[in-house]
Amino acid sequence: MRMKVLRALVPGLLVVAGLLIAACGGSDETSTSGTSEAAKQYAAPTEAPSDAQSGGDLTVIAASDVDYIDPGAAYYQFTYMVTSATLSQLEGYAPAAVDEPTPLLATEAPTVSDDGKTVTYTINDDVKFSPPVNRTVTSADVKYAIERSLLPGVPNGYVQTYLAGVEGIDKAIKEAQDNPTGGAPDISGITTPDDTTLEIKLTNTTSIGVIGALTLPVSAPVPEEYAKQYDAENPSTYGEHQVATGPYMIQNACVADDGSIVSKKCDGELTGYTPNKEIHLVRNPNWGGEAGSPPDWDFRPAYLDQVTIQEGFADTVSASKKVLSGSAMVNGDFTTPPSAIKQAATSGEEGQLTLTPSGGNRYVALNTQSPPFDDINVRKAVLANSNRTDLRNTRGGELTGPVATHILPPEFPGFEEAGGLEGPDLDFIQNPDGDPELAAEYMKKAGYESGKCEGSDCEITMVGDDSPPGSDTAAVVKSQLEQLGFKVNFQKVTHDIMYTKFCSTPSNAPEVCPNVGWLKDFNDGQSMLDPTFNGANVVPENNSNWAQLNVPKINKAIDDATLIDAPEQRKQAWGEVDDMIMAEAPVIPYIWDDQANIQSADVAGVVNKFNANWDLAYTSLKP
Repeated sequence: MRMKVLRALVPGLLVVAGLLIAACGGSDETSTSGTSEAAKQYAAPTEAPSDAQSGGDLTVIAASDVDYIDPGAAYYQFTYMVTSATLSQLEGYAPAAVDEPTPLLATEAPTVSDDGKTVTYTINDDVKFSPPVNRTVTSADVKYAIERSLLPGVPNGYVQTYLAGVEGIDKAIKEAQDNPTGGAPDISGITTPDDTTLEIKLTNTTSIGVIGALTLPVSAPVPEEYAKQYDAENPSTYGEHQVATGPYMIQNACVADDGSIVSKKCDGELTGYTPNKEIHLVRNPNWGGEAGSPPDWDFRPAYLDQVTIQEGFADTVSASKKVLSGSAMVNGDFTTPPSAIKQAATSGEEGQLTLTPSGGNRYVALNTQSPPFDDINVRKAVLANSNRTDLRNTRGGELTGPVATHILPPEFPGFEEAGGLEGPDLDFIQNPDGDPELAAEYMKKAGYESGKCEGSDCEITMVGDDSPPGSDTAAVVKSQLEQLGFKVNFQKVTHDIMYTKFCSTPSNAPEVCPNVGWLKDFNDGQSMLDPTFNGANVVPENNSNWAQLNVPKINKAIDDATLIDAPEQRKQAWGEVDDMIMAEAPVIPYIWDDQANIQSADVAGVVNKFNANWDLAYTSLKP
């Protein structure tokens, strides 16, 4: 899952962070597990208070938009903040649950046959689509939701990775590519014996990745009879007409602000979504529960009446002040600037600040398919020269997490096996403050006698964020590359455009993407390393292998690791894959995040640890 937009740097960053630490009354030392003391002190609430109030309207202040409103393509941390309140996938994540998902659309966790080759879900028979569909969900709606994600017009970033071992998927992928507007292809290995049963046949994979992937929005049901007219277009326009199955829905012309049905014959066009401006959520009249009292099949209390996500707040210092001094507000897709962190920690209003280990990382991606970064010695030189402490400091210093030394984050399966906090035994990653002399040696090995880049290949393009802290991180990357002789053409764009148009589109990818990061899809090494570093998973759109790394021995090691069932052996395998990736130097990892969130004093916010964001279906206003 792509990380959210983080726009946090202000002048005097380290001073501010230091003041905050002093104000908190303790040090910010990082434990051997990678969890900072500050993160422990400001641990996010993961349960609603016992006196949680029902009703009221919440405003989410955001810098930019979601990546895709269509659940089949949604793959952005901020987008999941919306989908977790509006959709009901087979299993979801309660706020405190990181290791294990909770049944949602499914009645219970899936059963796996003795031979491990058949996964079976039983679907609740009392879940209904929001207007204008207004009918009960069936297993066929889940099958269609998964199959439509193979259409070129629904650029899903993970299904072809995690469901690669599902019987018949290769044929379905080819069918979709050959006839992109001919309707969703049939995946023969996914069948629906009856309206409440979904069976998935596997060939050359374990069930771990498949079950993990189906906790994501792609398994949220989509009604074929309603959506197929929109899926016949390329790109699909279903996202502009989607129906909900969660406690909330993006408002359409069928439903009033109070959640009442005003028209049963509307076309379902989303009146509550204006790209890059606003997303308006109202109660889903077909959900079946009431505020604070969910139906038997759902675990989300849904206290609020309405949620309005206001976008376009690129000045996050002002946006944070608005949240902290205002009423009924939380931050959305930006991380809190250090000045606002200090304000929240010292204001006297308890609970306005939370820090949550994200289970993710941030790194600079080097395009391994484009000169000069197709040369491993050039890449090693770049990593050796990189001052990763300076890069981390653009995100908030020690308060926001430790300097990363590899990919898998702390407290994650395979982290210790990959070297823990110290990381792999590679000379070019040993010094977090950079080693210019070692960098020069690697440049010489690459054929540059002076130890610096020379020639036309040294003119490179970098596409990154147009506002802090991403733009500040990129500026540091640019300076460090120029130290090695590169001439950097830095193009600044909004964070969502950086992904969708450039870094996640291989045909248009620059040599350097300085502002990428990854958050777990589920709690397994496959979700951190397979979509991001397996050469087989480079896709034309919504690509997450930003380095476009394609090394046969690594691809095979990843494929082999996905076949391991035993937990300890699986962790060891993913740790070894992490080591192999770092040995190729495709990225500069520089932080494992502790994510800062803020709220107005009258908000009883709950953070979902799986997503490290406010959970809109658990958050309420204080009495």
